[in-house]
Amino acid sequence: MQFLSLIKRKIHGGLIRLNGPRTTGVYFISYPKTGNAWSRFLLGKYLQIKCHLTIMPLFESHDFLGRCERYCLGPGMQFTHSPLVWTGQGAEDLHFHNVVKPFSAKKVVLLIRNPLDTMVSHWFDEKYRQKDRYHIGNLTDFMENPDFSLNKFCRFYKVWYESFHKVRGFHLLSYEALKEDTSGQFQDLLRFLEIEIDQAVLETAVTESSFEKMQGLEKSGQGPKYRSSGLDLFGTGDRQNIDSYHVRRGKVGGYVDYLTHREIEHCLSQIAQTDIAWFSRYLKAASVKSSMPLL
Repeated sequence: MQFLSLIKRKIHGGLIRLNGPRTTGVYFISYPKTGNAWSRFLLGKYLQIKCHLTIMPLFESHDFLGRCERYCLGPGMQFTHSPLVWTGQGAEDLHFHNVVKPFSAKKVVLLIRNPLDTMVSHWFDEKYRQKDRYHIGNLTDFMENPDFSLNKFCRFYKVWYESFHKVRGFHLLSYEALKEDTSGQFQDLLRFLEIEIDQAVLETAVTESSFEKMQGLEKSGQGPKYRSSGLDLFGTGDRQNIDSYHVRRGKVGGYVDYLTHREIEHCLSQIAQTDIAWFSRYLKAASVKSSMPLL
């Protein structure tokens, strides 16, 4: 029985590899901890309400022929961190041919977040949720480890910045902009996805997808066992440790609580050298903070 189950999974996996990309119209691409789970939940909640779905989609499903699951509105959609892996892959291994080219015939939503907030959040995620990778060390070690480094983050977005115009359609979704104006940014996203905007449903989806609501589900352990990036979205096994949560702090600029002034300056210099216009708001915000008087 187990053997037959294994054979079925292998066959279905092959069908997904064959038919999944062909039937996916839009890819949401991101570095980990840049708003992937929040975006999935927000979009999934909107489609759940609008399409009267029993289960909220998180866009990882395929039918029995391996085709990307579609709903009553919108194209087939998938979320991915491709081609990022965390063993034996450094910044120098990321280039146009493995980062952008596989999606050249598709529409792409690229998620982006302050590099330093991303690094801090990724470190906590690796430390508490990835049980097989406790060798990551402290935050400074993590940011200098070639597998996880700030340099790797910058290289990933540098490749996209230089070549985003080579995909069929492109939409940049900033975590910070989504925090500042969730309804407005979500409307812009729905327009890009060519999904009908129902204002009442949109506002309900925004309310149900708030940080407080999502963290509350994880904290209580009573929420549905959704999966995101291969992990339980609302079940870490340690609800007493807020830093082990998938939905942890959601704070813009929270990196200042974990990095020294000298470390921040060093990182900002590295970010500035990438010359990515998408990062300018983060450099500007850090400059304003550093010029504020100490109270």
